[in-house]
Amino acid sequence: MNKAVKYRIYPTPEQEQKMLETFGCSRFVYNHYLALQKERYAQGQKHLSRTDCNNDCNRVLKKEYPWLKEVDKFALTNSIYALENGYRRFFQKKGGHPIFKSRHRSKKSYTTNFTNNNIKVLEGAVQLPKLGKIRAVIHREIPSDWKLKQATVSQERDGSCYVSLLCEYDRTAEPVNVCYEKVLGLDYKSDGLYMDSEGQCAAMPHFYRINQKKLAKAQRKLKKKTVHSKNYARQQKRIARIQRKSANQRKDYLHKKSTETANQYDLVCVESLNMRRLANQGFGNGKATL
Repeated sequence: MNKAVKYRIYPTPEQEQKMLETFGCSRFVYNHYLALQKERYAQGQKHLSRTDCNNDCNRVLKKEYPWLKEVDKFALTNSIYALENGYRRFFQKKGGHPIFKSRHRSKKSYTTNFTNNNIKVLEGAVQLPKLGKIRAVIHREIPSDWKLKQATVSQERDGSCYVSLLCEYDRTAEPVNVCYEKVLGLDYKSDGLYMDSEGQCAAMPHFYRINQKKLAKAQRKLKKKTVHSKNYARQQKRIARIQRKSANQRKDYLHKKSTETANQYDLVCVESLNMRRLANQGFGNGKATL
């Protein structure tokens, strides 16, 4: 099985600059081959495989743009693989057509592979290729029998940086006898997350509404500042911190509630709903669960 462990990292200005360069190069390669695939489709040519795109990147694209050689090569390869995965889902009708990545709106992240012991978890630090040792909060140790596979470096809109280490480990799944007295059914409830078959409501706190006054005040301050100025950028980060706090509060609550339910019951039945369509049907419950 695979499991990821996510750590908060604190890069130096030089390391952060190298991270930003890698984000940009990965985005450039993704957009380049997306445009190439679209052009080939318009001309009636065959779709390029990820191997062909990767070979073209190493043999042609890096010669045209030498600055691509300065970043981690696996980051560029995984960017091409991510594009191919998007096309595969599109062909299987599991998602929409891949779109171009934006410098301002897309998530800043890249993935590198573990090879020749280039990724290590040290005491109070994480070693990554092209970045070296980065100070990190090691809140959870990785067992020695787990095998490192990949590392995904990301940066949030508020400037905080993280690394997610994907590990592989062996786990034997044992059959579980379901006790029908420990079966629970969950039904969607717009004001409270869900109502279970025992008549109890989750009563999830509205974290977004709790922080809404602080968020509105920060957004009013942003409106009075000059666009693209340093004060404007600082205020944008303050707004991003407030929004990220609400998202983390919701995620923490859902993790704790799901763990509590899974430990108490052998079987949990839930209804499959399209929440996006429910929010857009004019019911007025778009922020009910936030």
